[in-house]
Amino acid sequence: MDFSRLSHLRFDTHNHNETLTSLPSAFLEALIPGYGVVSMIVFRIFGFDIGLVVSGCLVLFGLTRGSQFFYGKAYGLFYYYFMSTIQVEDDDELFGQIMEWIAEQNMTKRSRDLKAVTKWVSAYDDGEEEGKANDDDVLDESGIFNFEKWASNIPPRYEPNFGSDKFYHEGRVFRFTRTRREKKRSYWGEGEDQVLDISCVGRSTEPIKELLNYIKKWNLNKDNKSTTIFRPAPKEDRKDYAWDRQSCRPSRPMSTVSLDTAQKSKIVMDINEYLHPASARWYAARGIPYRRGYLFYGPPGTGKTSLSFALAGIFGLDIYCISLMEVGLSESDLNKLFAHLPRRCIVLLEDIDSAGLRRPDEPATDAKDTASSTASDAGTDDGLTKISKADAIPGSLKPATVATSGGFKSLISLSGLLNAIDGVASHEGRVLIMTTNCPEKLDAALIRPGRVDLQVQFTLATKDQTRDIFKRMYSSSADAKSSLPCLPASEKRPSSSSSTSTSTSTSKTNPPTKANEDYDILSLLSQVPNLDILEPEELQSMADQFAAEVPENAFSPAEIQGFLLMRKKEPRRALLEVKGWREELVEAKKRERKVLSVQ
Repeated sequence: MDFSRLSHLRFDTHNHNETLTSLPSAFLEALIPGYGVVSMIVFRIFGFDIGLVVSGCLVLFGLTRGSQFFYGKAYGLFYYYFMSTIQVEDDDELFGQIMEWIAEQNMTKRSRDLKAVTKWVSAYDDGEEEGKANDDDVLDESGIFNFEKWASNIPPRYEPNFGSDKFYHEGRVFRFTRTRREKKRSYWGEGEDQVLDISCVGRSTEPIKELLNYIKKWNLNKDNKSTTIFRPAPKEDRKDYAWDRQSCRPSRPMSTVSLDTAQKSKIVMDINEYLHPASARWYAARGIPYRRGYLFYGPPGTGKTSLSFALAGIFGLDIYCISLMEVGLSESDLNKLFAHLPRRCIVLLEDIDSAGLRRPDEPATDAKDTASSTASDAGTDDGLTKISKADAIPGSLKPATVATSGGFKSLISLSGLLNAIDGVASHEGRVLIMTTNCPEKLDAALIRPGRVDLQVQFTLATKDQTRDIFKRMYSSSADAKSSLPCLPASEKRPSSSSSTSTSTSTSKTNPPTKANEDYDILSLLSQVPNLDILEPEELQSMADQFAAEVPENAFSPAEIQGFLLMRKKEPRRALLEVKGWREELVEAKKRERKVLSVQ
């Protein structure tokens, strides 16, 4: 054979390898513009075929994307047929309880994707927070409390970030997913919701329900001494939710309420019988609406609101406060608020006599006439309130607020309030408490039996109440010691008298300067209070003496307590100064003065 022709053939090793071990250059050029030029330069300089690397990367990328696609499809089918999910939105109270519980689990300690949240600390449990510095660490160099220094010692709370994570509870695996969801708001424009999805393997949601019940019990055991206060949500947000959580404070003991023991016992027994589950069936069997109303009336400062908070603490109820004088609160809003009450709660309507409810026989006044009448009476002291048309809600059931010589008139009529309290569609199971300083101003239809089942009168302080207030203020010397701020022990504090004399002599010898004034103020702040430690027998004797100095049914418990608070660690000083305070207050009431020279 003649093999001479084969000698003229040139075998391109590069192209040969490309067809065998890498993707065609035309295909790579289509995917990656400029690939041919780059490949030629790399091959000539380094003698390396870049097509092998590019082809491997493209194959690896395709396999990865394909596996992710098939995994997503497979997981979606598995999730749809073999997993159960319960969703919780952020406007539900359960959302905060879950986040607080999740923040204390191990998943937040081992996760590498967390969200830091400023920990909210109540003013009542400052000394019980974990990680809190002691009292010495919250004072600056001058021995004065520094809030920034105190707040810097409170660590943030760490929560799972948006996305998915898993955790274990009682041997079962749960999947926790936190996502965002867009929503529309009427006033703020576009807002944002947060949604929690808790999932587990299985076609039953019972494990998730048990977990949620466990979280609720955990939260109850943690906050069993707290009372939560709710108020109506802002007007622009009422389309999304009716109530807004305002605060959470320690439950008030019933012993701190200045009221006759027999009256307190009567109220507690009545509410306890009403709230029992068997009572609902008893009411239903007899066709009686399952509602209970109370009217607390008496002078200001006698403990009407305090008793409401104490009752909420005893029965573990939340308080929902409504002010009928809120600007823009219409009858439709009031009905929505009552419709969104929980199964058991306390609804507090404070100062119901000053709400300015419009009665059916009163003519409706146009907003324009209201404004002109208010402007004409601007020089008087009738307490008129100018309401413009802008304050009236379009579509409300009644015209805009009326301002007459009688004072402020709300958007809610008397019939509208009565319909919300005990109408056909009104809420059942709640405890309604109305407070007033002037019960004679209330309409008889508002306090008739069936709407107000028990009327409780609060009087000015009696001898027994005055004695109890004094004993309660100074009863525990251990609590008084622990309440003192811890000042640097290295400094020697002068007594009150010596400090006063020193500052007086200094002012006589040296003219007052800014430095001297600062020194005098700091020296006053650094004084140790003159704490009196009383034995029980001595405390009882001093309480009797104090009660003898205070006239009966002349001062409110709030006034007496305010006097003692200015001397909360000095009972002997309070006993010495009570006579001057009593005479000053009696004289001020006679002359109708609101400012006292003796505090």
